[in-house]
Amino acid sequence: MFGIDYKVIVSDINYGGHMGNERALIIFQQCRMDWLNSLGFDEINIGENKGIIQLESHVYYLKEVKLGENLRCFIKNIDFSKTIFETFYEVLNENDEIVLKGSTKHMAFDYERKRPSRLPKEFLEKLENIKIEEN
Repeated sequence: MFGIDYKVIVSDINYGGHMGNERALIIFQQCRMDWLNSLGFDEINIGENKGIIQLESHVYYLKEVKLGENLRCFIKNIDFSKTIFETFYEVLNENDEIVLKGSTKHMAFDYERKRPSRLPKEFLEKLENIKIEEN
């Protein structure tokens, strides 16, 4: 299982005094970026001069999150095919309560030609060789 720490800052807070709903996707993105970096990739280079674009996202808000809280975001699972991969996340607070869950679906994108592409072979091989462990 891959995880990152995230501290809730002022710009994460909305007029209601808790974390804004769009901020969950920012936390997911940071976790995904750090995970990609750990594999030797990033969002604009997953091999063969291809990057990724997001096709859809889902967020489930389970508990209120406040300013200054320390969170931990985990990638719980990754499903993939030759053309897309879907990443599943859980975010826990300091009491190990799940505050957010969700997923993002991505596909490879050739930014030079401005069109979708298959996932590069090197990237698929890394996905096949990693195992996201449940805790």
